[in-house]
Amino acid sequence: MKIYILPARAAHSRPHVFVILATAFLAAALTVFAPQPAAAQSVGYAPRAVLIRNDMGGDVGARANKIAAMRAQGQHVAIVGAACYSSCTMYLGLPGTCVSRKTQFGFHRPSFYGAALSPAKFEYWSQVIAQHYPAALQGWYLRVGRYSTNLIRMSGAELIRLGMPECDTTS
Repeated sequence: MKIYILPARAAHSRPHVFVILATAFLAAALTVFAPQPAAAQSVGYAPRAVLIRNDMGGDVGARANKIAAMRAQGQHVAIVGAACYSSCTMYLGLPGTCVSRKTQFGFHRPSFYGAALSPAKFEYWSQVIAQHYPAALQGWYLRVGRYSTNLIRMSGAELIRLGMPECDTTS
């Protein structure tokens, strides 16, 4: 299991590394050693999905840390809102994620509040973002998406055609 501990943007908002590691370890330990209901053992119980609605993005490092914690807890995500832009799209690589055909996804270059990054930081953060995408989307992002200063929109229907699971809207 990989756990990514990445810096947040502002020094005052950075959690102490020990706290992050301790939290991740505790989450992993609770997942492994927690008693499972009988239904979970016999029918492959899946935890309820976290619903993502109209997420405009934010700090890539903070999002990567959140996704690492969700992965450690075995959480799944259903992206069902009208929009999932920028760092929100990183949920696409979390196992068990599904998308709504109607959701618009937005991709763009990594930046610091819109300002260009140095070439080394641009490459680093592009790779961090890409690591959170399924293979088909990862290649596209590294070839095209990461160079755009404008939002490149892609529909959930298009992502479903690329292999993303569609959320079951009947339940």
